[in-house]
Amino acid sequence: MTIDWGDVPAWAAIGLSFAFSLAALVVSLRGLKWQKVSAEATLKAANATEKATALAELANTLRTENGASRQQGHVEWDLARHKDRFVLRNRGSAIATGVAVQGDGIDKVVMHRPENAAIRPGASVSFYMVGSLAHSVPDEIEVVWDGHPDPTVLPVPPR
Repeated sequence: MTIDWGDVPAWAAIGLSFAFSLAALVVSLRGLKWQKVSAEATLKAANATEKATALAELANTLRTENGASRQQGHVEWDLARHKDRFVLRNRGSAIATGVAVQGDGIDKVVMHRPENAAIRPGASVSFYMVGSLAHSVPDEIEVVWDGHPDPTVLPVPPR
């Protein structure tokens, strides 16, 4: 099938189909943007729920001890890598609240970064670090949490 240069209805149909395709592209790109915003909000809500649960468990534990002196646990971190997904695990015996990951250049490569998370002993939180030609994945990250004045520096496992 060939289109004659003077066939105005055919060219109008081509232009109209191009316009609809462009409109569909714009709508799908906006949908992706809102999907990402929704996913980040869901992750923050899940972290807030986890922190609230951990604090409630801690308060319950303190109430059941009847004022006896509580033996302090410790928090110990382990960072594992699965391609671009990183798993930060609490290997200690205490609940870590207000957990956040930070470091030099991490803002440019991280997705779903833990902020104000609560991590129980043995539990973990995952996030993604994806490098590019302009920004590489850092060699180390810093983990901060409530009750610990200095950040703990963890080496990033090689790929």
